[in-house]
Amino acid sequence: MEIKYEDLPELRKRLRGSGVTTESQNRLPLFEPTLRPRYGKRVFEGKYGKLIVEGRLGQPHKNLLETILWKKEIYDFFEDGKTKYLKVLYDEGKIRKYLSQKSIYSYKTYKTLLKDMILTYIELKTDKLEIKGTLVMEIDKSDVMKPVKSRSPIIPEQVPLTTIKFGAVGTALFENELRFTYDPKPILNLRNGISQAVVRYLRTQQSHPEAGYYLRPLLESLEGPMEKEKWWERKRHLKEDANLLEQLGIVINFKDDRVIVVESHKRH
Repeated sequence: MEIKYEDLPELRKRLRGSGVTTESQNRLPLFEPTLRPRYGKRVFEGKYGKLIVEGRLGQPHKNLLETILWKKEIYDFFEDGKTKYLKVLYDEGKIRKYLSQKSIYSYKTYKTLLKDMILTYIELKTDKLEIKGTLVMEIDKSDVMKPVKSRSPIIPEQVPLTTIKFGAVGTALFENELRFTYDPKPILNLRNGISQAVVRYLRTQQSHPEAGYYLRPLLESLEGPMEKEKWWERKRHLKEDANLLEQLGIVINFKDDRVIVVESHKRH
């Protein structure tokens, strides 16, 4: 059946929320807690599972992926033989506009991050699943055309929407894990990747200790044991984002190295 752009609002009404992320994506360092991830092999084991990542995934990739899922048009699971995969339809222009801050979000950056997600190989083992493969399989132009309102003769009257097909790992996570929905904008406004990763980790917790979290074990659950220099660097980065973190309900006592989640933000 051919889908037209004007059909999308009605189709959305029939779908349950897909979420913008899942447990393992936020509780394990699937995405390195930095805004400058490097190519390489990362091996991690913690209380939420084991992980091997070969490639480059960091918080910029997470920002893009969450925004695509937050601003998506429609989504569905499809089967190709015995293989199931998640497919999401979205508007590239809408995504880049949402990600823009002081300047227009770079198209080159957008394409590079998508390519990284396609090329990165992941092995993941948790209590719920054991899976190998990629997060994203491919990106394609869709047959669904969006009308464009413009009087300029050089701008086309309509442009195609884009589809992102998730790979084995991405599909399995959204199919089998608890999903979470939140607006990614306040998170991507944080200046440092470790701050973004901390918020995402805490957003997946059903409850929080009244006395708060010990800061160092919390950070090590996001990237493994830290040498002294990295520990101080991470604290410095968190201090730079302290005010914005408080606006998100996360208060850090740097003297005692404790993290308190304010009650009103626990389930948002």
